[in-house]
Amino acid sequence: MSINDLSVADRMIEYFLLFLICLILTYSNFVHLHPRTRLMIAFVGHDHPRLFERQYINCDADLYVFRNKPYNSINMKYKKKGTEKKFFENSDYQSMLLVYQLRLEFRIEKERPTVYIHENQTVAEYFVQKWVHSSAGEQNREIYI
Repeated sequence: MSINDLSVADRMIEYFLLFLICLILTYSNFVHLHPRTRLMIAFVGHDHPRLFERQYINCDADLYVFRNKPYNSINMKYKKKGTEKKFFENSDYQSMLLVYQLRLEFRIEKERPTVYIHENQTVAEYFVQKWVHSSAGEQNREIYI
């Protein structure tokens, strides 16, 4: 081996270490500066989960379907029916929109729990993790759509 061969090998090691440092910094930047979503949208209605997926796919939220029979989808997660509130309480999500009926659009009130009612039927409920009443008489808000 000559001296030129060692310097080329040393440079290759330096470039590899530099590339590795850049890769680690890029991954760290992505993980720490782009946090996961804090909203969970759960579907417990009778419509097909694909309709739910089509309606809420563009929201900045994680989609969950609470059914006993899972369907193949990379955009939705499936959990056992009837466990939606317990799952939300044990999760790291700050809020959950629980959808019972599809094909209705409504605005989410982010500051407090809300019940959305259409034709005397609850179509959705919005829950907030660890929500504290600001006054003794304040309750969940009901919005008729």
